Amino acid sequence: MIARYRLVELVVAVSVVIISVASLFVAVYQSRVMDRTLAASVMPIMDYSSGNFSETYHDSRIELEVRNSGLGPAQVHYLLMSYRGEPVVAPNLFMAQCCAPDGLDAEARVRHVGQLFLDDRINLLTDIVGGRVFAPQQRVVFASMPQPDNPEGLALWQALNRARNELEFEICYCSVLDQCWIARFPQQTRESVNQCEARTGGI
Repeated sequence: MIARYRLVELVVAVSVVIISVASLFVAVYQSRVMDRTLAASVMPIMDYSSGNFSETYHDSRIELEVRNSGLGPAQVHYLLMSYRGEPVVAPNLFMAQCCAPDGLDAEARVRHVGQLFLDDRINLLTDIVGGRVFAPQQRVVFASMPQPDNPEGLALWQALNRARNELEFEICYCSVLDQCWIARFPQQTRESVNQCEARTGGI
């Protein structure tokens, strides 16, 4: 009888241990599921797009914009822009490179674009992206150029309209849970990173 009782006690003890271990695994699994659910519920997704007609102003203008199309806020640390493999550090230098008349040397191209700005024959509105917090579905037009009504300005605008399709962008941003990503366009790729490292020359 004593041996039988001991066997029963052993079975009960083993059963308790098994149940405890199973409960621990269930709790860990549920915790992971809840963490993933929370992360998904606040995940930001930064997108880039460009166009040559403004829905806001209902006119022809080149617009470059970024949007948070995700569910949670996005802390954007930087946006880098490049053209044909070269970083874009200033709008006037970029437009001189891509869009000034052929036949001019580098300095003359910069002077040509600068004179167009001075004469008010072209206008460019810009905004800052890096360092901003984007609410879900918030969009920011960070570069906007209305179509000019003069021949020199129109020629540059048309060249810029072609060149915008060769622009490349890198955006690093984080969620409120400090999950971070680097998105690249037009490749439409996104990779997870530990953090957004400080970069110079961003927009």
